[in-house]
Amino acid sequence: MKKGMVLACLALFVLFIAVGAYAQKAATGKQVVVEEKRPAEGLQDIKNPDKGFKVELWADKKDGNYKVGDEVAFFFKADKDCRVTLFNVGTSGNVQILFPNKFQKENLVKADKEYRFPAKEAEYLFRFKKPGGEDLVKAIATLDDVTLVAAADTKPQGEVKEVVKPQSALAKDVEIALKPVETRRWSEAELIVTVKE
Repeated sequence: MKKGMVLACLALFVLFIAVGAYAQKAATGKQVVVEEKRPAEGLQDIKNPDKGFKVELWADKKDGNYKVGDEVAFFFKADKDCRVTLFNVGTSGNVQILFPNKFQKENLVKADKEYRFPAKEAEYLFRFKKPGGEDLVKAIATLDDVTLVAAADTKPQGEVKEVVKPQSALAKDVEIALKPVETRRWSEAELIVTVKE
């Protein structure tokens, strides 16, 4: 009896929402989409469809296919002067901040200028490590000086920094840091590369 009552109440609630959406569509002539925004679970969930400027991101191999041990270079540019943070989520799940780094300490980039990681003049190479899988590279750019990752949440790892908290916690922190920023003042781009053993 109780189960039937709960199901009836649930069905009535869904019907109420549907009727309300239909009534709003009839009144305004616009389709109403009921969508619940869920918190980011990873950097790939941080999207900005209303961005006011463009960031491009690519790798030195157009097909994005690498082997463990291969050297790689990533490139990016933006069409406005902005501040860029370049993240790499490795196949192990660990997150590194590729840019800024030990050799490229300033994250302010100039409009339409191509940037490379690692920089040509850098004294190191960036190679893929085991295990094989997919690496996510994510660029987040802001027109304002926004701290996306607290210094206390990173540790040096050679020429780059490693984030010491899980990616899900990092994604929530980045989302919180971006929340007060007007959507037209930040942008993002991502790239997925495949790493084979």
